[in-house]
Order: sequence, then structure tokens, then C-alpha cells
Amino acid sequence: MNESIIKDKEKIESDKLLLDKKFSHIATVRLVVFLAAIVLISVGISKKSLLIVGTGALLIAVFIYLVRYHSIIRDKMNALSAKGQVVNRYIMRYSGKWKEFKDNGSEFLTQEDTVSYDLDLLGKNSLYQMITIAHTSMGRKKLAETLSLKTDHLNEMDRRYEAITELGKKTSFLVDFEASSERILEKREKALQRRLDFEDEDEDNDSDDEKKSGKEAAGEEKNSFPVWMYPLMVLVPAMNIFTVVMVLSGAWGPSKILMAFIAGMIITWMPLGLHQKLKAPIESYGSAANDYYKMLGLIKDETFDSALLGGLREKVVDRDGSLGAIKKMDRITSLSNISYNPIVHMALAGFLGWDFFISKAASSWISKYSGVFEESTDILSDFEELGSLAVLSMVRETKKPVITKELRLDLEQVYHPLLNPDTVVSNDGQLTNSLTIITGSNMSGKTTFLRTVAINLVLAYTGSGVCAKNFKVPFVKLFTSMRVMDDVAGGISTFYAEILRIKEMAEYVSGGNDVPALCLIDEIFKGTNSADRIVGAEQALKKLSAGNAMVIVSTHDFELCELTTEDGSAADNYHFEEYYENDQLRFDYKIKDGRCTTRNAMAILKMAGLVQN
Repeated sequence: MNESIIKDKEKIESDKLLLDKKFSHIATVRLVVFLAAIVLISVGISKKSLLIVGTGALLIAVFIYLVRYHSIIRDKMNALSAKGQVVNRYIMRYSGKWKEFKDNGSEFLTQEDTVSYDLDLLGKNSLYQMITIAHTSMGRKKLAETLSLKTDHLNEMDRRYEAITELGKKTSFLVDFEASSERILEKREKALQRRLDFEDEDEDNDSDDEKKSGKEAAGEEKNSFPVWMYPLMVLVPAMNIFTVVMVLSGAWGPSKILMAFIAGMIITWMPLGLHQKLKAPIESYGSAANDYYKMLGLIKDETFDSALLGGLREKVVDRDGSLGAIKKMDRITSLSNISYNPIVHMALAGFLGWDFFISKAASSWISKYSGVFEESTDILSDFEELGSLAVLSMVRETKKPVITKELRLDLEQVYHPLLNPDTVVSNDGQLTNSLTIITGSNMSGKTTFLRTVAINLVLAYTGSGVCAKNFKVPFVKLFTSMRVMDDVAGGISTFYAEILRIKEMAEYVSGGNDVPALCLIDEIFKGTNSADRIVGAEQALKKLSAGNAMVIVSTHDFELCELTTEDGSAADNYHFEEYYENDQLRFDYKIKDGRCTTRNAMAILKMAGLVQN
């Protein structure tokens, strides 16, 4: 296990204890300052003492500062908590506990994407679930499209491997980067809920807000701060200052302060809908502004040797103004968030016309920096996608694959990345024939071998390292027929569903495509009777292996071991087998030459207690 990960975990725990104490201390001081300010202002007004009132006002300013500082400490605590969760996930990836991760990318898994379903690329217990560090919407989508091979990285595999390998060595950078990324969704969800609670919006408005696109939320439709608001923005604080002066001079009674305060609230909140419209773009992204700033700052401050990462960093450096823009948004959001405390908001609105100033700041930001978030998100999502693939090299032993033009698979100590690294069994193999038949006992490892080859092919095509000592393969169009399911509603049986999959393979192979096909079929035509299965499999396999393709099929039907291709060449045969130790059934999960000569179905039925001796 990575030692730096363990050290990070220990440091996070100690830092959290210190911040907890500071947080509680500031909360107490803040309350005392607020109460003292209220008392001083009340006494000052009753005694008509400008000095006492001024001292109370100064304490109010101190209180606002403490609220802000308290918020900063809370953010640091949340950041440490997020970092702790990230570190824990790295530790969980060394075992099967990663299957508990919430994000598994299942929303990206479509019914038509049979390869992703068969190989556990997306969805429950998937490669996506184990490696993802993506938390932005765009980053999650990019990773899903990469793993499902919807995005073609063939022409940049070397550049991507260089970048992914470099990120895999930057443990601290990736942990800090993901910790900031993770907080984006959490904070935006909380901010949205807080606004809805505060504004008491109805369900229809909530739905409309959620359907807004990122560009619209970021200010594609810009709303300028109205000219008529400027006088009101000045009027509210000026009116209150004038009233306090008149009361202290004895010209007016203390009740005038309350009247001015109420008048200030009415003036400030009268255009509430317009305030909300002007602030909406800021509030849409503002809760994540500080995290965006940290992530871009991490990229800017890091040194990258790989061309791909260096190019992404240059985009951040060249647009250094975007960092400043996002920092300004964070300040505006922090000031706006103060108003989510109802009592504080009333005081700020009534005495200062607070909402006018926030609306003006938000409008100015949008007019000057519209589009910054979209550009920044694109850069960050690239780092999330590459960083997710780099995670594999941090928790598994990986090697750079070799992509050749020869249609053959040269495998040395290849193993499945989703299996426990302490117990997984690796395999060797040189598969060169257009048709390979794999036989073997039940539970001996045939299906796992097919999935091992295929999932490592996917990793190779993404530019990632593969789980093997050596992995020399061609670039192919990958087809699988493994987890074939029926469709009762659609009237499709399991057998017919498998026929449809193999038909898709055959159409591609006979289509004269330049990219060869690799067809991996697990227990071919298992959904029908043995006689039809053997005849059908013979015809289908001969057709598939006659074209520009490699076909690897597992089966319990030993008759298929005698198959020849259309040119008369014999199929290659490999097998997995069981052995017995102290009358117990055991497996070594190692692929061997030749056809299987043993059966174990009765032994397994006996183990299950379904048959007698």
C-alpha cells in the first residue's frame, strides 16, 4: 500500500482535531461579540451617546468578520473531511471495499452497450466505480465515454499513457485535486437547498431551475444592473446614517431608527425578484468557486513533464485572469451567503441595502467574465478523466501495452484489475489462430480469462497501463457475448438475444472493415438444446473466423474442439481444469494447452448438497 496515503490519513486526523477546537472557540466569541454590540447600541441610543453607538457599530463589524472567519474555518474542516474520504477510498481500492463507492456510472450504461455490461466497465461493481475520481458532470461523462470506448483515443495513446503514468506518481496532487473536486457537488446541492428553503420557491420553479443549462446559468442571458437601482443603493444606508445622527443630536426620537430600518427593508426587498435574477448566475456556480480556484491553482503550481498535461497547464497559465475571476466570484458568494442567516440578512438589508450591492457585484462579474466557468470546467474534467485512469496504477501493478498491426495476442502474467490483488491469479498466453476454443470445468476460470483479456484491451485503448507484465495486442473492434439476457417485454428469449449479438459480429466481419474484430463468446448458444447448440455453434464460428477477425469462445461442448476454419485450419484448443485435495475440489485458474478431459458438474452438485454420494 502507498505509504504516502497512510501518512496523509494520519495527518488529516490530527489536523481535524485542531480545527474542531478552533471552530468551537470562534463560535463562542462570535456570540459574545454580537450580544455586546446589541447592548452597546441600545444603551448608546437611550443615552444619546455617539461614542457608545460607534463602539457597538464597530463590534457589529467585528461580528461580521468573525462570521466570515468562522465560515473559512468551516470550509477548512469540510475540505479536510473531503480529503479524508478521498484517502479512505484509495485504501478501500486495495480490497473489494471499493464496491461500496456510491458513484458507479450506471446512468451512462445503455442497453445497447453490451461490451460495457459484459466487462463491468460501467455500473455496479465496475471499473468506473473502482477508479473514478471525477465529480464534475463533464468529468464523469468523459470518463464513462472513455471506458466504454465511445471516445477514440487511438491516435494519442502514447501521449495519454505518458500523462496517466505521470499523474499516477503524483499522489499528493491527485488527493488534493479530488478532495476539491468532490466538494463541488456537495456544496452546490447544499447551496441549492439553502436557496430553496430561504426563498420558499414552489416545486415548478425548482424543476425549471434544475433544467437550466450550464451556459444559461453562467450568464448566457446577461442581465445588467438597472440604472434606477443606483439611487436606491445609496439611499438606504444614507437614510439610516442620517436618522441615527438626528436621533443622537436629540432632533428625533429613537423610534425613528426603527422606522428608517423598516423603510430600508421595504426599499431593498421590493425588487426581490430582480435581485434573485441578477444573482442567479453567481449562485449557480458560486458555491463551487473556491474549489474551482483551488483545483486550477493546484494545476498552475504543479510541474508536468508530459506534453498532454503540460498543454492543459498552459491553458490555465495563459488564462491567469480566470483564476482571479473565480476568486472574485468566491468573494461575492461568501458575502452573499452571509444573508442566508435571516436575522443578519434583515439587519444588512434594512440598514445597508445589502442586496443592491450583491446584485451589482454579480451583474458586473457576469458582464466581464461570462464563459470562464465553462472553459475552466473543460480543463478540470480532462484532469479528472486522466487522473481516474491514473488511479489504477496507484493500486495495481501496471505496464505499458504494445499495440501492433499483427492479429495476435501475446499475454504474460495478465490479470483482472477488479479482483483482489492479493489473491488474483495471472495467466500467460499466445493466441494466434483465427479461432480459439477454451474448454474447462465449471468455475475453473474460463469466463474470467475472457473478461481479463477484454478489460485489459479496453485499458490499453484508453492510453492507460494494463494489468500484465507484458501485453502485446493489435487494435481491434471488440465484441462480446457473455451476460446475455432475455427481454420478456420485447418477446426476445435468451437464445435469440445471443443470436442477435453474434449476428452483429458476423455483419461487421463480413463488412470488409479495415479494423479487425475480436469476438469473445462465453458458452456459445447455452440457451438451447445440445444438438442444436453444437450445429449452430459450428456454423457461426466458421463464419466469424473466416473474415478479418479473431474468435475466442468458451464452451462445455467438447465436440467443438474438433472444429476447423473454412480454410481447413484446426482451431487452437486451451482449457482450465480442477484438481482434488483431501477430497475437496480445488482450482488453480491457470490456462493450459489442449482440450479439457475432465468434468466436475457432479462434484459441484454434491458440494451444494443436491446429490448423494
